[in-house]
Amino acid sequence: MPTPRTESREVCSFTSKQWTGRPGEEAGAMFGGFSVVGFVVCLILMLIVPGLRDVGATMLFVALFATAFTALGIRAKSSSERAFLQRLTGTVNDVILELTADRAQQLSADRLRSLLLDGGSLPLSVNGVSGLHLKVIPPRSPKAKQNAKPKADAVTTTRMVIAATPPDYGIRSFDRLLETATTDPGFNSAAP
Repeated sequence: MPTPRTESREVCSFTSKQWTGRPGEEAGAMFGGFSVVGFVVCLILMLIVPGLRDVGATMLFVALFATAFTALGIRAKSSSERAFLQRLTGTVNDVILELTADRAQQLSADRLRSLLLDGGSLPLSVNGVSGLHLKVIPPRSPKAKQNAKPKADAVTTTRMVIAATPPDYGIRSFDRLLETATTDPGFNSAAP
C-alpha cells in the first residue's frame, strides 16, 4: 500500500531581522559602541564640567553612559520582538482556529516562542482525526565555500507551515464496502 502523500501550505514566514528570539545577543557590541560614543560625549563635556577631567570620573561616566544606553537598546529590541511575536501568534491562532474549529488547540505566545526556538512540530486534530501538523522550518544554513568569509549579519528566513497527512484508516476498504452495498442487491438487507 502506498504511503499517503503529505501536503503542506505556508502559514507565515519571517526574517531574522524581524524576530531572533534572543534580543540581548548583540549586547557586547552595543556596549562597545555606546562606550565610544560616551567617551566622545565625555570629552565634549570636559570643556564645560571640570569634574570630568579626572580619569576615574571619565571612566565612571563612560561606563554609566554605555550601560544605560545598552539597557535601553536591548529593552527596545525586546519590546519590538515581543510585539512581533504577539502578531505572529494571532496569525497562527487564526489559521489553527479556521482549520480545527477548536479554541483549545490555539497557542500562547510562550508556547509559540518555544516551538520556534526548538524548530519542532505540533500535532493538531480536526474533529478528533489526527494528521495535521504545525511545523517550523528553520532557516537553512548556507554552505560555506572554501576561502570565503562567512557573513556575520546574513538575514535568514524561518517558515511556518501546516502539513496534512491523510490518516490510514482503511479508507479504500470502506470505499469498496460502500460500493458493494450500493451495487450488489444481495448485500443490501433492505432490498426486496
